[in-house]
Amino acid sequence: MITTCPSCGGPVEDTGDRCTRCGQSTARRYIGPGNVPRKESEAASSLPLPELVLPCLVPGARFVAGEIWTHGSLRLAESGVFLLSEPDGPWTPEKLAALDTHDPSQPHPVGASSFYLPLGQIERFQHSRITSFAIIARDGKRPLRLEPDGWRMIDAYSAKTGIPSR
Repeated sequence: MITTCPSCGGPVEDTGDRCTRCGQSTARRYIGPGNVPRKESEAASSLPLPELVLPCLVPGARFVAGEIWTHGSLRLAESGVFLLSEPDGPWTPEKLAALDTHDPSQPHPVGASSFYLPLGQIERFQHSRITSFAIIARDGKRPLRLEPDGWRMIDAYSAKTGIPSR
């Protein structure tokens, strides 16, 4: 099959990658049913959400506590989200069980750099390169960084609790 050069209109054979008349290089992009390009967000959203049994831990979280960034994990519970800083740990099962003794309707600190956000205070989870990566709460935006698997767990949690995500 012979195609035309996009520069001069000369003939370009299928086996060639340059126009025989002007020497212009041509790029051949064949899009078939198996290799249709997709946006990154479409590819991520097409994966099935993991099954969550609450409460569960989301490791590898980075978040702002006060004025500084800290690292640790998230504990997703039926009543809300605990942002657990690693320096406040170790977070043993006994220490995690003691977290549920506070009033579940109000945000409160659970350590020097760790805190609790009840479901009623969370407006949405936002994870987009265009906007931000954060928990949007009634009292403001709380920046949050997670691995892709962590965001998939947040999406599953959102589906379970009815909090908007994305």
